[in-house]
Amino acid sequence: MVDKEPDPKSPEKMSERSAETPLSRAGRARKPDPAQVAQRAYERFVQRGGEHGHDQEDWLEAEKELGHQ
Repeated sequence: MVDKEPDPKSPEKMSERSAETPLSRAGRARKPDPAQVAQRAYERFVQRGGEHGHDQEDWLEAEKELGHQ
């Protein structure tokens, strides 16, 4: 008798793939709410002493921080 690989469409293989999906989703960053980003960017502005000219940097860093929560 010859052992052959299970069919990739078999229920066993399908359940293996579906079991991996939540893990891969958990590793993905979600897109943060713009209001939350604005709040965090403002907090960074205040922490810096209100120094102007860093608004884009603050916004992008806030997106990164909130996207990994």
